[in-house]
Amino acid sequence: MCLKVTVLDKNDSPPVFRDTPLTFNVSEDLNAGHLIATIRASDPDTLGTLSYSLLGGDDGKFLLEPDTGKLRLKDALDRELKNNYKLRVRVSDGVQHTDTLIIIEVSDTNDNPPVFDVPVYSFDIPENAPRGYQVGVIAAADPDLGNNAVVTYTVISDWANDMQHYILVVQAQDNGQPSLSTTLTVYCNVLDLNDNPPVFDAMSYSMEIYENVSIGTPVVTVTAADIDSGDNGRIEYTITSGDDNNDFEIFSNGTIRTRHLLDRETKIGHKKINIQILYRVSIALKDVNDEEPRFVSSNVTEMQENISTNTVVMVIKAIDRDEGRNGYIEYILEQDQALPFTLGAVDGLLRVAGKLDREQRASYTLNVTVRDRGEPSKSTRGQILVKILDENDNNPIFDPKQYSASVAENASIGAMVLQVSATDIDEGANGRVRFSIAAGDDNRDFSISEDSGIVRVAKNLNYERKSRYDLTIQAEDCAADLALANEGIEGRNKLLVPIENRYDIAELTIIITDINDNSPTFLHSPYIANVMENVIPPNSGFVIQVEAYDADTPPFNSLVRYFLKEGDTDLFRINASTGEISLLRSLDRETKAEYILTLVAMDTDFALIFNTTTFQRGDEGCIKASQSRLASKLNSQHNMASFIALLTIYD
Repeated sequence: MCLKVTVLDKNDSPPVFRDTPLTFNVSEDLNAGHLIATIRASDPDTLGTLSYSLLGGDDGKFLLEPDTGKLRLKDALDRELKNNYKLRVRVSDGVQHTDTLIIIEVSDTNDNPPVFDVPVYSFDIPENAPRGYQVGVIAAADPDLGNNAVVTYTVISDWANDMQHYILVVQAQDNGQPSLSTTLTVYCNVLDLNDNPPVFDAMSYSMEIYENVSIGTPVVTVTAADIDSGDNGRIEYTITSGDDNNDFEIFSNGTIRTRHLLDRETKIGHKKINIQILYRVSIALKDVNDEEPRFVSSNVTEMQENISTNTVVMVIKAIDRDEGRNGYIEYILEQDQALPFTLGAVDGLLRVAGKLDREQRASYTLNVTVRDRGEPSKSTRGQILVKILDENDNNPIFDPKQYSASVAENASIGAMVLQVSATDIDEGANGRVRFSIAAGDDNRDFSISEDSGIVRVAKNLNYERKSRYDLTIQAEDCAADLALANEGIEGRNKLLVPIENRYDIAELTIIITDINDNSPTFLHSPYIANVMENVIPPNSGFVIQVEAYDADTPPFNSLVRYFLKEGDTDLFRINASTGEISLLRSLDRETKAEYILTLVAMDTDFALIFNTTTFQRGDEGCIKASQSRLASKLNSQHNMASFIALLTIYD
């Protein structure tokens, strides 16, 4: 005796995580919904269904699908706030469970511009500073990592240079791709040194006056100059010798006047007066505000959309040939509506002050006025055209998201099924959409035009092989192609963050409709039956039943009809509906020991043209007429099956 014992499984083993340890790098610029990884586990038991869950450590930033184990971003990450996460994850089969840790390392993207440690710098420089003299140190910090945090400094503009004052616009730029930058203004003041003595315009002066001139009479005006500035260049005049009686005095403007009444007899000859210069007096031509400011910078500039706030767009520069206040320029941005720009009144730096979106507005025409500080002031008005360049910040969008169509299985190759449509509001290659079949057509029975979205039949279809296709259609833009064309393969490989195409998907259901392309097939062939002579079998002469199958769908195969094509139709008949062959009268083996009948099975599409009552016994005229029509049809139709039935008569 053989005894078979079946051991039933018991849920006594916990599931086990696969591919451990589980550590993943996730870029901080990925959007919510991005698939990070698929967590997998196996269970040696056969009972229960695996379910995944997050126990903690995700800070609300991650989502774990319980059925599939797909780990996705629930919210965007910021490496500068937190650079790694330790997720506690559980897999359970309903009874047993296992916990593990998933380490998420947040990788850096260049999303922070350098920031200066102070809003403005001012440095004093002595005028005798040698070449290479260190004026000062500026510093900016970038919270990103690696090349994204390496800062380089550049002087991008210098203006208002009048030998005493230099105003520099300095840019701090990181080495990220694309790089981010910040600018600030540096004021450099040249300090004067008292390194130049005053110099008289003339080496000596000679003047004659009458002795009876009144007190306070001007004698002569001496002038001297000192090229130093400030107090170092201000001059005072003093009589140091030659006037023992103090008969003369000198004023701050260098004019010598009589202080006392003069007496020639008391002092015969002339006085030689020595004058000491302690400081210099500058006399200069006073300016009149007769010149208007004039723009010298370009009136057109370009910039990327989505650029960071406070980024410098351009330096607007104007000059005024007047002097002092008459030549000091102010920059004014006229705003009759809210504009996402600001303009530095002193430095002329045009900066971004709000969000720029090319899809909402592709350009701005800014009205800028430059005005001096003269009395009265003069001004000039100009326009700056700011063109907003496109970034690939919009996905193609299918409308609608669901498509359906039907096509006959005998459709010719190249036949159009339908056309899908998707739009991308970006510009150029960023907005050029191309279509592809992403899933659902492993045999490539269909094709889609990359440009037009027209879906066509690519191979011969067969309803009996596959009657329904659920295709995933993808529409993606061509942003990466544009980057490859502009940078070349080597340049693209050097990009820290590869440029990826944006895409959308739609679902397309194609129903294959059946046609009558399959003939009925007899299930058993040939059929052989034995009949007793001189006896009509019971059940109305039943001899044998035949059966045929049609692979087509209703209504084509819902009704198969059977007919006698060749043989003794006066002795035998076949039930067109059931395929039962019956004997009409008794047979004599000695007369004929064997009968061969040729049978035909036809599907509904063809058989309905015949009336089965035509083949009833006793209507030989109808039988012959029907046989003639049938033979004609049988020679021309394909939707039928034919075979031979052999009937043997025995004693």
